[in-house]
Amino acid sequence: MKGEVGFRVLAGGIFLIACIVFFQYFYPYHLFLKEQIRLFLLTPGYILSYFTKPASLACLTGDFLTQFNYLRWGGPVLLAVVLWVEWLLCTAVIRSLTKEHFSLVAFFPVVVEWILHYQINYALPDTFSTVYGLLFFLCYTRLHASVKKYLIGFFSIPLLYVLTGTGMWVFVWLAFLECLYRRSGWLYSIVYLLVAVVVPWLFRSFYLLTDKQALLYPATDLPALVPALLLAGMLFLLFSRSIWYRLTTLAGRGVVLAGLLGLLGGGTYARANFTREKLLGLDSEAYFGNWERVYRMATDYQLSYAPATYYANLALSYRGELGEKLMDYYQPASYGLFLTVGPESPVLHIFFSNEAFFHVGDMNMAQHSAMLGMIFLPSARSSRMAKRLAEINLINEDIPATEKYLRMLDKTLFHRKWAAGTRRMLYADGPETHLWLQVKRDQRFTSDLLRKGNDYEASLKKLVESNPQNKVALNYLLSYYLLNKQIHAFGEVYDLYGKEAFPIVPRVYGEGLLVWLAGKKVSEEVLGSYRIPTNVISEFIDYTRLYEAHDGKGAPLQESYGRSYWFYYHFAQWINE
Repeated sequence: MKGEVGFRVLAGGIFLIACIVFFQYFYPYHLFLKEQIRLFLLTPGYILSYFTKPASLACLTGDFLTQFNYLRWGGPVLLAVVLWVEWLLCTAVIRSLTKEHFSLVAFFPVVVEWILHYQINYALPDTFSTVYGLLFFLCYTRLHASVKKYLIGFFSIPLLYVLTGTGMWVFVWLAFLECLYRRSGWLYSIVYLLVAVVVPWLFRSFYLLTDKQALLYPATDLPALVPALLLAGMLFLLFSRSIWYRLTTLAGRGVVLAGLLGLLGGGTYARANFTREKLLGLDSEAYFGNWERVYRMATDYQLSYAPATYYANLALSYRGELGEKLMDYYQPASYGLFLTVGPESPVLHIFFSNEAFFHVGDMNMAQHSAMLGMIFLPSARSSRMAKRLAEINLINEDIPATEKYLRMLDKTLFHRKWAAGTRRMLYADGPETHLWLQVKRDQRFTSDLLRKGNDYEASLKKLVESNPQNKVALNYLLSYYLLNKQIHAFGEVYDLYGKEAFPIVPRVYGEGLLVWLAGKKVSEEVLGSYRIPTNVISEFIDYTRLYEAHDGKGAPLQESYGRSYWFYYHFAQWINE
């Protein structure tokens, strides 16, 4: 018995450490995002709103604890502890029906739960549905078999649906297996299954859910039921004494351990999206204001993906190097400057889209994008979008709107301090006391502009015209023209604003100017007035010579000039991303 207890302690400890290490060092940004796309307010009205949908207790518990994902170690530690508790409950359920300890076997549904958490739309409320279903079943098994027990189970099914959603299915399946093992209560177990099928159908109109949503809530897809189904299937197999014997041997434990490692490894390979993890890393570090880290990550990753380029360009802009290093990264035309939002856009693109508008100073489009980012989330609630909307309205000097979002954030665990600091800026004597606020207000339009939502050129031109000192918008406008190969428009804007704004011509702008000036066949005197570095001019002459010598073929130029604007201008092709 002491050896078995020690084994369970060792197994549980290894699991805890492995889960924490993996989600802290290999997959942390998915957990950060899960906090950002939710908003939990510590107010009676907000808490009562959870009862307008099923799984109220599971969602309430899960969303409250998801707030701790905001902390650097909070998400991994919290998830590991919750999965560890689920393992203890699975072990107790197996023990209650088989009278044997199968600690390793109990890890199978928990490992599946671990794998499911690789997805953005799978969160703690889904896990707590299973946990509460297991917990209720354990309480149910304490009752002696009698009509009273089965009546309690019968009337508990609707209550379980209201409180735990899919936790109802966990209880019903396990109750059915208990009847199978005890060889009694068959009629009641069949009634349980029928009631479980009918309850979601009866409640769907009250909760305003589709049939699928009613069956799976709070989950969104069938894989959420796999942990409970796997536990039920394993229990069914464990009813065989021969399987008991095999699993208690050293060889049997070795096979089970190999199976667990294979399941975790195969599930990680199939379900974990490490490319998206890198993208979420860029996004989360940008959200936390760590732009130097965003720059280093973008340089290391070199992802050929528009949202990754989007954050690389933002990092370059914050560093004042957009015109210098624009060609150092994959550039899918201007789709890496602004993320296009439309009916087919992924939810994450919509969620990210406000960052560039906010950065250049277009507060109207930033607010529009932030509202869309909140609306299209599954929960339609977001702590991150609430903070961004508070900032936008602060910059727009809309005190009532700013206060609306700040009052919401006042009721959170980890954003109330940010709200207090923002409120001090709101009621300061003047924006000049806060440099950031003064800069952002100076970036705004000085007059109204009517345009299409995706007319980025009109927005940037208006921002630059309103305030020629807005170098952020100027850099974005010049880059927009270069990336879309609108050389003539680039040259005209540079003539108007760039000569004064850039005493030393950034390299990429110099390369673009040489293309424009060569097309105009300007004199050496005019060329000299642009103060383009002589080494850039020499390289342009060499590039032109090689281009003509190889009849316009790109391969011979790739090694020396693959990252030049001239190479991009001649050979880059793109599709709408």
